[in-house]
Amino acid sequence: MLGDVCIYVVGKDEYDELALAEVIFVITSSVKDACGKPPTERLFLDKYGKICLCLDEIVWKGMLENTDKDRIRRLIRLKPPTDV
Repeated sequence: MLGDVCIYVVGKDEYDELALAEVIFVITSSVKDACGKPPTERLFLDKYGKICLCLDEIVWKGMLENTDKDRIRRLIRLKPPTDV
């Protein structure tokens, strides 16, 4: 439960409990960043586009792609990533 929003994550094969725990942590952190605070239902709907961009960067075609919160934040701003 994140504010007024429930988030469910399921996986199979290589996505065991540890991988899903990491995914749920990244998703909740990204949603909090996108909303600026734990979301209410209204705030979640107001920031829906930005939240969808975050989710698109985290999971792509059912595969875990990004778990780095800073990288996700840069990618949703549509700035090219820089090598660190």
